[in-house]
Amino acid sequence: MKLLRNFRKKIRKLAFRLSGGTHFKQKHYFAPWLAQARPNAMSDHLNTLFWHVMEASPDYIVELGTRGGDSTRVLLEAADKLDIKVLSIDINDCGEIDVPHRERWEFVQSDDVGFGEQGFPRWCEGNGLSQQAKFIYIDTSHLYEHTCKEIAVWSKHLADGGVMVFHDTNMRKVYGRLDGSAGFGWDNQRGVIRALEEFLGRSYDQNTFFTDIAGGYLVRHYPNCSGMTVLKKMGSK
Repeated sequence: MKLLRNFRKKIRKLAFRLSGGTHFKQKHYFAPWLAQARPNAMSDHLNTLFWHVMEASPDYIVELGTRGGDSTRVLLEAADKLDIKVLSIDINDCGEIDVPHRERWEFVQSDDVGFGEQGFPRWCEGNGLSQQAKFIYIDTSHLYEHTCKEIAVWSKHLADGGVMVFHDTNMRKVYGRLDGSAGFGWDNQRGVIRALEEFLGRSYDQNTFFTDIAGGYLVRHYPNCSGMTVLKKMGSK
């Protein structure tokens, strides 16, 4: 009888998946043109990133890691609605990529750790902005040592109530999207999530959706599509 129940349970799960029951497509009502973007490791997180920026309502946005500009375009859509600027930092020259609202974008080719230590304070002073940022997005090397350095430098620039978002916190050779499709990546040996665990004093299962309060931060993790983890600095009351 137990074997029969287990068999029926497996059949129901299979039928549910085959019928598309676990598949959720993405709609980008804030920027319909994003539907034309090729599927990649950011596909599931475009709406999420936009929401977290708008919820944070920052004075400006800092993006560490630009590459092809998938996240940059979303950040600029949010920046246009908030009437603010986006500062993007990448070690490679990404200044000529095609982005909307280019008038709101400033790109700096630099190592993001070094820039955070020296260039960023000067940039803030030159633009009449606080060095305490309310929104920082990090999507760079995905390596443990580098991520540790980024956290050490940029967490000091995060304002109370500010949000720091990390992409690729669940990297693997094959990752899944919520629409049921899959993509190919690489195994970074839990580089980003491991650095976050060390920073927060926690141990996490990056294959699950989870929330937590640790190290003075409210933490939210999305495991799909190579993973995204959001830290909101709680500050002192």
